[in-house]
Amino acid sequence: MSDLLDIRVLLRMARRTVTDPQGGARAILDLRLPVPVLWQFFLLQLVISAILKVIVFTFFPTPEVELGPSAAVSFTIIEAAVGAILALATYHIGRLFGGQGTFAGALALIVWLQFILLCVNVVQLFVMMILPPASDVITLFALALFFWLLAQFIAVLHGFTSMGRVFLGIVLSLLALAFVFNILLALLGVRIG
Repeated sequence: MSDLLDIRVLLRMARRTVTDPQGGARAILDLRLPVPVLWQFFLLQLVISAILKVIVFTFFPTPEVELGPSAAVSFTIIEAAVGAILALATYHIGRLFGGQGTFAGALALIVWLQFILLCVNVVQLFVMMILPPASDVITLFALALFFWLLAQFIAVLHGFTSMGRVFLGIVLSLLALAFVFNILLALLGVRIG
């Protein structure tokens, strides 16, 4: 477990996961990390993500919107909620469709997915310093990578064999969650747009 605190080991594992997502997912699940440890890793990556957001909002302001450290905190709180909901949904929805995964496994894979995306965000920050327009391409890459890795991770976690069905399940689940979220916001009197 001490290897997980070595950034070089983590970066090698992340690179291997991007090239072999199912093998990477199995390696993470084989660690069998306890849930309290997973929550600590979850919080650690949120802190690092918040620091990155503060740097981006401070040094790369957008003319349309004034963003500062408080916006970075708000975005990080949203990121925390999305990560927790994603872990719960990955576990419960997968089990609903006959999956065999555990919540600890779902949380481990979501934390790992967030770490990989955090690495992409660091690369994007350096690209923004050198060639700002190219950072949009990295955003699209990160979105595609998110869906690709999530589908692969869910397949390994729950023992699903049809990637098409897993991907369809992700899309339908995200649409259903968005629908429920909009209803909750409407009940609370919050309007978007």
